[in-house]
Amino acid sequence: MPLQLNVRPFVWNRWWFRALAVAVFTMVIVLVVRYFSVRRMREQMRQVQQQAALDGERARIARDMHDVLGHTLSVIILKSELAGKLIDKDPERAKNEIRDVEQTSRQALAEVRHTIRGYRVQSLCEELKQAKATLETAGVTVKSETEQVSLTPAQESIAALIVREAVTNVVRHAAAQSCVLKLASLKDQCLIEIHDDGRGCNGDEGNGMRGMRERIEALGGTLERVNEKGTKLKIQFPLVSAKTADSL
Repeated sequence: MPLQLNVRPFVWNRWWFRALAVAVFTMVIVLVVRYFSVRRMREQMRQVQQQAALDGERARIARDMHDVLGHTLSVIILKSELAGKLIDKDPERAKNEIRDVEQTSRQALAEVRHTIRGYRVQSLCEELKQAKATLETAGVTVKSETEQVSLTPAQESIAALIVREAVTNVVRHAAAQSCVLKLASLKDQCLIEIHDDGRGCNGDEGNGMRGMRERIEALGGTLERVNEKGTKLKIQFPLVSAKTADSL
């Protein structure tokens, strides 16, 4: 009687093993595809974030350059015109105005450099004094009502830029005879008011006004323009407590 061997078929011939192998292979393919898809999505997100940051920085530089140069060039024009009128009548005062033009130009150059580098901390008190001097140079009578308000460097810088832009608008467009500058604290709010008796403005907001509004809204504040016996800008934003300021 011949010898018969009962050899079990190789496991690969079994359907469940083939199904398991196909499932594992499919899962590996899915994981690889997902890995590269997630990697690609992260790279795209990173590029989008970089572009957003770049666009934000460009917008910041555009706003700052508008505020800095707009005001400074207005001052230079005013003082140059004044020097031209005084050169025959009062040469000594004309020389002083020309020296102020030179000093203002140098200051503008430094501010442009600071703007491009991304930092600019301007004292609000100094800006208000400069605003008063600029208005008076333009022949506007100024009433200043200011008190000491504790601000963070960021708040002070933004508030100073807003005051500068607002005063530049008064000098350029208002044809005002008088102007009131007010700085006060109301409970937990900082209040800035600039009220001129000029021609007023009922048109749409320009780039300067939009820039001021965007800046103050970034501080969690509001900007209100009232055309009543001229133009009144009312700016309010929350003050930061000393404890919170230390943590910033």
